[in-house]
Amino acid sequence: MKIAFFQPYLANWRIQFLDYFIEKTNCNVFVYDGGFSNRKDDKSVTGNVSGFSPHVLWSFSPVIEFKGQKYPLYFSPFLFFRLLKDRPDVVVTEGEINFLNNISIWLYCSIFGKRFVWWSLGKVVTRKKNIINKLLDPVVDFLLFRASCIMARNSQAKEYYLEKGIAEEKVIVAPNSMDDERARKEVDEDLLINLQERKGNRKVILYVGALVETKRPSDLITVLSLLVNEKKRDYELWYVGGGPEEAALKHTTKELHLDHRVKFFGKIFEGVGSYFLTADVVVVPGLGGLVINHSMIFGTPVVSRPADGTERDLIIDGKTGYIVEDYNNNNLAEAVDSLLLSDSLPLMRGAAERHVKENWNMRLMYERALMCITHNS
Repeated sequence: MKIAFFQPYLANWRIQFLDYFIEKTNCNVFVYDGGFSNRKDDKSVTGNVSGFSPHVLWSFSPVIEFKGQKYPLYFSPFLFFRLLKDRPDVVVTEGEINFLNNISIWLYCSIFGKRFVWWSLGKVVTRKKNIINKLLDPVVDFLLFRASCIMARNSQAKEYYLEKGIAEEKVIVAPNSMDDERARKEVDEDLLINLQERKGNRKVILYVGALVETKRPSDLITVLSLLVNEKKRDYELWYVGGGPEEAALKHTTKELHLDHRVKFFGKIFEGVGSYFLTADVVVVPGLGGLVINHSMIFGTPVVSRPADGTERDLIIDGKTGYIVEDYNNNNLAEAVDSLLLSDSLPLMRGAAERHVKENWNMRLMYERALMCITHNS
C-alpha cells in the first residue's frame, strides 16, 4: 500500500510521528511538506532533522485577517501533479486549515478511486465564528463528509465531528502524542543536576511553549505575583520558549520586582525533559495541548485552562492535575497553589506518568492511525 501524508508545515511533533510511522509500517510512505517555516509563533520547524526526506512543494499562504482573527490559507498548486506521479492509495491530510489543498486531494481520490483521511483538531474553542466561516464552511464540510475516515486528535474533536453528523464508525481518536520513549532518552543529566541546584527548596511553576499572545504567558506573572506577594509562597516561574512576547514579559517582571523569581531559558529543542523533571507543576494558561502530554511523560502534573481539548483526556482533577474553566487569574492561582501544597503531589506525579503510558502515547497513535488508513479498504 502507498500512503501519502500532506502537511502545510512540518512541525517537530509531526516529524516525530512520521519517523515512528515509517519505521513501524511495511507500507510505502510519501511525505509532502508545504514548506512553511516562517510562522510568527515559531511552531514550524520545517527542515528539522528527520529520518525521512519530505517532498517540499512550492506553496504560498495568503492570510485573511478579520475582526482580530487570522486565517492562513495554505495552497500548493502542484500538489495534484505530485499525487499523479506517486499514485498513493491513501492520502492523510491536515483538515480544516488545509482545505484548499484538500480540494486537490479530493479530486485525485475521486478520479482514481483512492481514499483520504482527514486529520484534525476540529474546532478551536477560542475561535469565534464570523462571516469568513460562513463563506468557507460549506467547502470545508463538502470535503469533510467525503473523507474515508476522520482521525481526531482528541475526544473533544471526535465529539465535534459527531455533532456535525459524521457517522461514529468513521471517527477514530488517534491521541496526539509525543514519542514518549524518545522523550525519556533526551534528558540531559548534567543539565538536570544544574537545574535542581538552581531550584533549591523553592517550588517551580513551569511554562513550556512559544511566547505568543494566544498562549497567554503573561497571565503567569500575575499568578506568581498573587502567590508570592499575597500568599507569601516561595515559588519560582520558569519560561522555556521564545517568541514576540518575551520582551514584554521581561519588562513586566522588572516592574513587579519579580526578576529574582522569573527565569527565561529561551528555546530548548533537546534536553527539555530535564526541565519537566525539575518542575513541580506545568501550567497551560492559554492555547496548547501537546505540552500536557510532554509534561506527564515525566510525571509532572498539569494545571490547564481550556486548551485544544487534550486537557479533557489527560487531566483528571485532583489526580493528574486541575482544569480551570475560566480566565480569571485568581482562580488559576488558587489551582496552582492547591496543587503545590497538596500532600498527594507525589501520588499525582505517579498517576500522571501512568496515565500517558497506558492511554496517550505514540504506540496508540500509530495503531489508531493505521485503523483510519485501512478503514473501508
